[in-house]
Amino acid sequence: MPLTTSQAGRRILFTGLPPRRLPGCLVSLTAAFLAAALTLLPTAARGQDISLNPVERARVRSGRILVREIPNPGMAGKTFEAVGRLPGTLDEALTVITDFRHYAEFMPRIARAEVKDESEHACVVEIRIGLPLGQSRQYRLAFESVRTNTGFVVAWRKVPWPELPPAQTVKDTSGRWLVGRCEEGGLLASYLVYTDPSPVPLGLTAVANAFGRGGVKDVIERVRLRLRTLLAPGRRERPGQNSCP
Repeated sequence: MPLTTSQAGRRILFTGLPPRRLPGCLVSLTAAFLAAALTLLPTAARGQDISLNPVERARVRSGRILVREIPNPGMAGKTFEAVGRLPGTLDEALTVITDFRHYAEFMPRIARAEVKDESEHACVVEIRIGLPLGQSRQYRLAFESVRTNTGFVVAWRKVPWPELPPAQTVKDTSGRWLVGRCEEGGLLASYLVYTDPSPVPLGLTAVANAFGRGGVKDVIERVRLRLRTLLAPGRRERPGQNSCP
């Protein structure tokens, strides 16, 4: 049985917020909408829209994925953002992005994702990622998502996992998806992540680099591919089916 919007991912629905028309490929959502979702993020990662200059907008419209580093003075880690277009509807994209139980099937580097706790408003997921040189890291993330007629935010932060030794995890990570409609058709998505992977053993810079520019670009590409696969003509399964029991 296909999941409804309210079931998939245990998201919060703000049905009272008025829809807004998005100018071109500039996503700008209501202040109340963002305030509810972005409380999970540190100040450095609280971008409130997808702002593109003319050159960036042209690149994204052509189908390319824009990757940029977001300054975060005073913080040990780095924040990277990837911006690109996605196929499908808002409901379909939201369902794929919150399909935590199947992340290992399509998200890059994720070897295991196990949902540990769910409520009406949030979801806690334990994730193990595979890294270069046979390394791996694990962490526990708390996800929260909000939805309006014009788009959605899925935000997350690292939460304590007392049994996990520090050497097996990252020091800190948080981030968010921001997705809205494009006037030209389809969706515009921003995937933004702050990560402080320290400590990184000497000689394992490839491990730290896995959390950088290439990592965020890969996520947009994989979600785009997942949506295209599930939306392919003749395929019986649609986004949302069997994503969460």
